[in-house]
Amino acid sequence: MDETVHVYLEQNLLGSRFRGCTDSSSFTIAETGFGTGLNWLATMSLWQRESSAGWLHYVSVEKHPLALPDLEKAQGLWPAFHEFAAALQKHYPRLLPGFHRIVFPQWRSTLTLYFGDVADMLPGLVARVDAWFLDGFAPARNPEMWTPGLYEAMARLSQPSATLATFTAAGHVRRGLQAAGFHVEKIAGFGLKREMLRGQFRHHGHKTETPWLARPTSLIRQKKAIVIGAGIAGCSTAARLAMRGWSITVIETNAAPAMGASGNPAAILYPTLGASLQVSNHFPQHAWLFTLAQMEQLPADMGLWHRCGVIQLLAGNQRHRRDDADHHPWFPSLVMRCDAEEASRYAGIPLSHEALWFPDGGWLDAAGYCKALLQHPDIQLKENTQVHEIRRTATGWQLMDVTGLVIDESPVVILANALNARKLDVSAFLPLQAVRGQVSMAPASAISTALNVVVCHDGYISPPLDNARHCIGATFQPENESLIEETEDHVSNRHSLRQYMPELEESLEPISSWFGRASIRCQSPDYLPLVGPLADISGFRTDYAGLRHGRVQDYPELKALDGLYVNLAHGSKGFSQGLLCAEILAAEICNEPAPVSREILRSLHPMRFAARDIKRGK
Repeated sequence: MDETVHVYLEQNLLGSRFRGCTDSSSFTIAETGFGTGLNWLATMSLWQRESSAGWLHYVSVEKHPLALPDLEKAQGLWPAFHEFAAALQKHYPRLLPGFHRIVFPQWRSTLTLYFGDVADMLPGLVARVDAWFLDGFAPARNPEMWTPGLYEAMARLSQPSATLATFTAAGHVRRGLQAAGFHVEKIAGFGLKREMLRGQFRHHGHKTETPWLARPTSLIRQKKAIVIGAGIAGCSTAARLAMRGWSITVIETNAAPAMGASGNPAAILYPTLGASLQVSNHFPQHAWLFTLAQMEQLPADMGLWHRCGVIQLLAGNQRHRRDDADHHPWFPSLVMRCDAEEASRYAGIPLSHEALWFPDGGWLDAAGYCKALLQHPDIQLKENTQVHEIRRTATGWQLMDVTGLVIDESPVVILANALNARKLDVSAFLPLQAVRGQVSMAPASAISTALNVVVCHDGYISPPLDNARHCIGATFQPENESLIEETEDHVSNRHSLRQYMPELEESLEPISSWFGRASIRCQSPDYLPLVGPLADISGFRTDYAGLRHGRVQDYPELKALDGLYVNLAHGSKGFSQGLLCAEILAAEICNEPAPVSREILRSLHPMRFAARDIKRGK
């Protein structure tokens, strides 16, 4: 513990820097080698003693993370840090490759763990680092880490005048850091360690590889925002910002939250698997793990989350998912391929297809969860309010109704209003597509009552819900915006069920006893959501006109509209993916390290389609 204080805390001058933090401060520490978490524990203790404002972000990479029992045993050696250790152990992520984000609002702090090689993590990290902890094994024992690539990545991520400290005094480390732009000096080490290194970054000005998809630094100083839309995207965005001390107003067109696609009786939550090589940068998998962590923290007595398990039949259009499951690095506690006999045992009813079994999947009371997210003292809900126009002002944005009256104003506005974003001038260029879906609510039969998991095929069926009905869904009708319940859609849902579960389907009552709910999903052409800043589309087309001809030139960084963001186009995956998107957006607005890789951020950028259209000559 004393060595940690001497090497990392004192040589980075953290005590005085923490005392200087203000309410708008965002201080980021990046560490190579989380190990037992001792450096984090000591830093958190110092942060609580010395800071009275601001937000601390701690990013750490660990190639060989400890299993939870070992972490508990190691951290038991430091009883002075028990409070922080207990909180970490409660939220400690599964040992899977990639980014894992934990927010501790009670301490104004965020911990982002990356499980994997530092050489893979730092190039994909999006952060503005104030202090570096170069830890891990000594260079002689771990030469793969101490490379020019590490030092160059550090330079790209460093704030001007960022500091560094490391226990080693190896000459090649010192020379590598100096070559990357750090002023480095040798000083006395700790205990028997004669010397160590500390330094400060001197150079800056690294260019963005794709400046049209840059995410400019937020200049907002007032923690106030308006979120337009009270579906899962809007409610989760409001909650993640309120958690960080922001005052939020949520504006909803309808009479209550979650009256659109987010209001279906049951949101089915399970992951979409990518190929094994995609695990670190596969957005749906990251989103699922983040969502699962949030579900596991819900109090059981709320009755919102039902972890019954999900079976995905490997039949019909889902047959190709066999390849995704084979050799996948997730452990069986997250996903397991099983034959029809095993699947039947999990389901409680006979099934005739092999399947993927997701023990941690289940269904969520969708509307109830949205309402719960808004139960925060810093969130105000304005219902029955239609935003007709958004107008830029000297201090932010004004929201106008159809008569031209000002509804509200704020320095930050987030559009989470699905297809209604097409009606606003600032976002009308976004390629948002309408997809109608209707779910069916069918009374449980003597046979179907035994179903105790969600079964997905080309559609899905839930176990009997609280009203003793199954939720069966859902139709998929692009460019159809009708909200009228259609009998033929019940027929379609029943036909899909008949193909894969004929015995159960035959036992259900006639469609005349069914009722349903139609809603309109909002999705993008590539089926990924739009999350991040918007730019003025005419200026964007001018700035990047050269992309049409493939010109390599010094393009300017994206001129984003200050304080205007979107969280849109979640399609049918709003509850599986919307929570991580909200965390991405909150982190960006608050100038925090991103909870996902730079590659994922680019794949979600709202301006990606505008850039693609320029390249294609549209």
